[in-house]
Amino acid sequence: MTQAESGPEKQTETIPPSEQNARKVRPDTKGSGSRPSSTALVLTVSGTVAFAIMGDSLLYAILPLAAGDLSLAPQHVGLLLSANRLIRLLSNTWLSALFARFGPYRTFVFSAILGVLTTAVYGLEWGFLALLVARMAWGISWSGLRQGAFQSIWAGADTEAGRLMGLMWGVVRGGSAVSAVLGGFLFDRYGYRLAVWTIAALSVWAIPIALRLSWPTGAHPPHAPPRSPPFQNLLQSWQESLSDPLQRAVLLVGFFKLMLNAILIATASLFLAERFGGRAGGVLLGLEVGALAGIVLGTRWFSDLFLGAVMGALSDRVGRIRLTVLLISLLSLGLVVMLWASSLLSILALLAVLIISTGVNVVLDAYANQLALVTPQPELFVGAYATASDFGSAFGPLLAFTLVMAVGFAPVYGAAALLLLLTVLYLVALDARLAARADTRPVPTLRSH
Repeated sequence: MTQAESGPEKQTETIPPSEQNARKVRPDTKGSGSRPSSTALVLTVSGTVAFAIMGDSLLYAILPLAAGDLSLAPQHVGLLLSANRLIRLLSNTWLSALFARFGPYRTFVFSAILGVLTTAVYGLEWGFLALLVARMAWGISWSGLRQGAFQSIWAGADTEAGRLMGLMWGVVRGGSAVSAVLGGFLFDRYGYRLAVWTIAALSVWAIPIALRLSWPTGAHPPHAPPRSPPFQNLLQSWQESLSDPLQRAVLLVGFFKLMLNAILIATASLFLAERFGGRAGGVLLGLEVGALAGIVLGTRWFSDLFLGAVMGALSDRVGRIRLTVLLISLLSLGLVVMLWASSLLSILALLAVLIISTGVNVVLDAYANQLALVTPQPELFVGAYATASDFGSAFGPLLAFTLVMAVGFAPVYGAAALLLLLTVLYLVALDARLAARADTRPVPTLRSH
């Protein structure tokens, strides 16, 4: 196995010694309590995010089903499920600049409070415009929450980055799973409002956890804070990311992996309704479509909890690129079975596809997160990667709800999977070429363990 397969590594000499001496750790790593270990920090930060994300996760399970009662057209649903991602195309890089300049504590606390408030708005039923503003506010919140979660992983060693990334996503998606399953059952039995308010009450726990966090300096690396005006600094960051072949490839993969993931999650309840909605007495064991959609999405998010850390640790051992190729192949096979099988096998294939996407996300996120540490401004590359991913996840539902009605599920799912496969193969080829160069001369962004 080549070294590059395990992910990008820190450079040996990327910064002149005189500049290194000028770089100082920035302020605002405060918080109550003693300094946590890297694992404890990741668990605590991701616990905050898990509570804050519950309202967002609930909407994916029940909003397509509650659209009629809320006087929402299908196009409104697609826009609401994408609005938070569209706003993040702007907010990711701005929030990452705030993390770079001021540190994680206050920005992360602000993000947690904002996330909880948006969930409360979902239950007020003030109409489409209020929901749209709340979804945009959630997008800003998620920019900060995800940035903090990624930076918590930097407190650990590169050799455990995959495990920590999997652990982080596992805890976060554990919150998503609880929300989808509990909210789906409450929606079927008691309606939209009670389901949302119950989840909103649970999400409040994000605030006290965020307030008590203690951020070690390892999660806030001692790179020089940006000195240029924010807008100019962000443009420079994007210019650098797009001009570097490896960084550009990672951004492309981030876009397409989240586009496919968003299409699958946003249309899961509609796919199940199309397959099984006409059955009297329930779809499976008496369950209605709302509860079944909640269980399917909840299983996908629970898989992060149980398999995320395992997949991450496996990628640390066998190589992040190699494992990605295997997982993408299995995901493509699962899509074929899901679309052409019937009854229970179709549901199981859908579950398998969603679970496999867990591994894809964990491994590629770990690769990108470690690549960030060899860029001049790590926080800003994380922001760029997050923005590329969010562009894909925003583009997905906007396409899905229109194209599925026009051409069906198979062409939409198949085209998205093919685009992801092609971009992964591009990253594989580039990674192999850089690894071959590393055997003969130093490569700026990669070196051996």
